[in-house]
Amino acid sequence: MRVRLYGALLSTILLSGCSYTYDILAVAINGHLAFVVDPKSRKHSDCIYSIHVQTDQAARAKPTAGDDAQLVSRGVFWWKDYAVDDCSNPFPIFYGQKLQGQAFVYDGKMEKPVEAKPLVIGVVYEVTAASSGSGYGGGRFRILPNRRIENLPREDTLSATKALENTGS
Repeated sequence: MRVRLYGALLSTILLSGCSYTYDILAVAINGHLAFVVDPKSRKHSDCIYSIHVQTDQAARAKPTAGDDAQLVSRGVFWWKDYAVDDCSNPFPIFYGQKLQGQAFVYDGKMEKPVEAKPLVIGVVYEVTAASSGSGYGGGRFRILPNRRIENLPREDTLSATKALENTGS
C-alpha cells in the first residue's frame, strides 16, 4: 500500500504541470456495470483511450486465448489501451464493451489486452483510465451480494489527487 501511495505521489508530482485527475464511479445502467466520471470531480473528461480493472485481493480470473496471461495472474480483469486522437470512446464506458481505436504499441511491441472477465462478488476492484490531454481517472468499487454496486474511497491516491490540486493544475 505504501509503495502504491509513493508511486502515485511521484507520478502526480512529475505530471502536475500539464495533467489532470478525475474520479470514476461504477454505476448500473440498465442492469449493466458502467463507469462514469464522478460529477463531484474537480476535473472531468468526456472520453478515454485506456481502461484497466484489477484487484490486489486474492481473486484471480482465468486467461482466455489472446489475453496477456501475466497481467491476469497479477489480478487484472479487463485491460485495454488504444491509440486514438479523437473522442471515440465516450463516457459512460460499459464493462467489457468493444472500444474504438488501434491497439497501443509500446516500444515497438503491441501490448496484449485482457478481455473482460466475470467479476467476483465482494472483491474490491480498482478502475483506472487515461484520457486526452494527460487526464487520468480512477475509482474503487465492489459488487455486493445483492448485486448493488458500492463505490469506495481511493485510499492510495487521495493524497496524490490533493497534491495535484494544490499545484493549481
